[in-house]
Amino acid sequence: MIDTSNPIPLLRRAFVLGLAFCGVAAAVPDVANLDLRVGDADLAPTITLQEHDNRTVEEYRVNGSLYMVKITPSVGAPYFLVDEDGTGDMAWHRGTTAVENKVPQWVLLSW
Repeated sequence: MIDTSNPIPLLRRAFVLGLAFCGVAAAVPDVANLDLRVGDADLAPTITLQEHDNRTVEEYRVNGSLYMVKITPSVGAPYFLVDEDGTGDMAWHRGTTAVENKVPQWVLLSW
């Protein structure tokens, strides 16, 4: 039971609790000042080059996710394997760039 006749111990407890709260608040990082901007360096792909006897393989990744593989055989034209929808399934494309071969797809009718 707290004795309310003498207010000094109550003030002392409030002061100690206030100091403890300030110490805890100082340990929590200031979330409002975090820099969450996405820059060009974050979006630039990481390219891994692998040399084989009969081909060169280039793997393109953004944030660790593989989204395109360019395979250049020693004889013939290069071709691409592209993850078009982010599921991990690669679609085959042949030509100078994978972007040129992308065909627009729209739903015209459904029932």
